[in-house]
Amino acid sequence: PFFAVYSFGESHASVFKLTPEQAREQRSSLLTDEELHDPDNAPLPVFMPDTPLARERTALFYDGLMQVDRHVGEVIENLVSAGVLDNTIVFFWSDHGTGFPRGKTHVYDDGLRVPLIIRFPAKYQHLAPGPPGTVVDDLVMTMDMGASVLSMTDVQIPKHFQGQAFLGKQREPHRDYACGARDRLDNCNEVIRTIRNEKYRYIRNFLPHRPYASFWPDGGFFATPPEKGTPEHDFWDTSCLPGKQKVHDPDGVFLLPIPEAYSEYLIWQAKKPFEELYDVENDPEKIANLADDPEYSDLKDQMRAQLFAWMIETRDLGLIDEIEMIVRAATYDGVNCEVGAHCENYAHILETADFPRLGEAGKAKLIDRLDDPDSAVRYWAITGLMSYEVEDTVLQKIGPLVQDESLSASLAAADLLCQNNRIEGAIPALERALQSDLLWVRFRAGANLSFYSRELLAQMKKLIPALQAALDNPVCYGPFEPDWDALIPPVQTMYRAQKNTIVGEWVLQRVIKRIELA
Repeated sequence: PFFAVYSFGESHASVFKLTPEQAREQRSSLLTDEELHDPDNAPLPVFMPDTPLARERTALFYDGLMQVDRHVGEVIENLVSAGVLDNTIVFFWSDHGTGFPRGKTHVYDDGLRVPLIIRFPAKYQHLAPGPPGTVVDDLVMTMDMGASVLSMTDVQIPKHFQGQAFLGKQREPHRDYACGARDRLDNCNEVIRTIRNEKYRYIRNFLPHRPYASFWPDGGFFATPPEKGTPEHDFWDTSCLPGKQKVHDPDGVFLLPIPEAYSEYLIWQAKKPFEELYDVENDPEKIANLADDPEYSDLKDQMRAQLFAWMIETRDLGLIDEIEMIVRAATYDGVNCEVGAHCENYAHILETADFPRLGEAGKAKLIDRLDDPDSAVRYWAITGLMSYEVEDTVLQKIGPLVQDESLSASLAAADLLCQNNRIEGAIPALERALQSDLLWVRFRAGANLSFYSRELLAQMKKLIPALQAALDNPVCYGPFEPDWDALIPPVQTMYRAQKNTIVGEWVLQRVIKRIELA
C-alpha cells in the first residue's frame, strides 16, 4: 500500500509576480498557442474593474489551471505505467481559493470554496457515494479528509478528530453547515470566523477596527503615489495605512488601478462590519451584505449561534491571542491544542469578544471586564474597546493595564492608548515587549506600530533603539529555544522566513524607517 500527495503551484497567486509577457514566455514550452487563454474572454467577477491588466491576470490564472490539469494527467499516466491505477483512489482538491482580491486570505466563497474530485477504481466502487460521474452537493470541510480516508481503510476514527467521514463505513450524515476561519497571515493578526449552509454565508469579524487587508510593504499600491523624490513619497513607500498604501492582494503584486466604484469591495477600509451575511445562491459574488436587513435578523442570529457553538465545541484557539497561546502552551510542553482542551473559561472569553457587536450595552460590559482574572478576557475587553470612541475616564482605567502581566493584554492596552494619542503612557509597554525573547511579542509590538499615522510615529523616536535591538535579537522562544541547527532543513527555512523576512524585513525594519521619516 502507498499514500502520496502531489502539490502543483502553477495557479498559485505567486504567478502574478510575473509580467504577462514573462509568464507567457515561461508557459509557451508547456501550453500551445491554442491552449493559452485569451484575455478578451476572461470571466471577470462583478467586483473587479474591467481593465486590460485585470483581464491579463485572469487569463494567466486560467493558463495556470491548464498546467495543473496537465500535471494531474501525468500522475494518472504514472499510475497506469506502474500498473496500480486500478488499485488506487485518487483525490483532487485545493488548499484554498483563487489568489485574486477577495480570494485566498478572505472568508468569502472565492477564498474558501475549492474543488473536490475523487476517482474510485471498480474494485473500490463500493466506497463511493454513487456511480462514476455522480455529483454530490454535500457540504464538506477539508478537515473531513483525514476522517474519510481512515473510514475507507477500516481504521477507527480517533475521538479527538474534529472532521467527520463523508466516505466509507463510518460515513456520517451530511453536514448542515461548514465553518471556516481566518487568522494571522504573515505580518497581520486577524480573527474572522464564518459559517455557511447550502444557501447563506455568515461572517463574524472579531477585529472590526482593523482593515480587511493584510499590509504588504512591497506591493499592492492601487492609489496614485506621491511624486518620487519627495518626503511624502518616502513615507508613503513604507505605509500600510488605510487610504495610503491601498488594496490588498495576497502577494501584493496585482497592481490594478481601481476605479472609485470598486473601492467598497477592493480598497482598504479603516474598519470592517461586525457581521456579514450573504445569500450565496442569489448573490454568488457576495456583493449585498444582508446583516443589517431586519428581514434576515432571525437567520443571522441562528447562524451566529451555530458558529459560536462550533467554536466552543472545537475549542477554537483563535480566541486565545498567539502571545497568550505561547505562554499557556508552555504548561503542556508546547502543545497548543491542550490549551484549548483545558480552557474551562472558553465561553466567557467568546462572550467578551462578541460584546462590541452589542453597541453601547456591549461597551459597558467590556469596561466591567477590564479587571477580569483571566488574561484572555482582559485582552478581549481592551481589544473590543478599539471599536468605540473612548472617554478619558475609560482611558484612565486602561493606563495601568500597560503593565499587565499578560503581554498580549499589555500590548492591547498600549495600542488603545496610542490610537487615542496617549503615546507617553504606551511607550513603556512597547519597550518591554520589544525586549522580549519571544519573537511573537516583538513582532506584535512592531506590527501594531505599522498601523499608526505619521503624526503618531513622530512622537516615537525614542523607540528606535528598542526596535533596532529587537531586530538584532537572535532568540525566538526564550527558555524554550530549540537547537535550530539540529532541525531538518524545511523547518530551518520556515524559521528563517518567520524571523528574518516577516518579522525583520516586513515589520521591524519598515517601522524603524517610518519613524525616522515621520
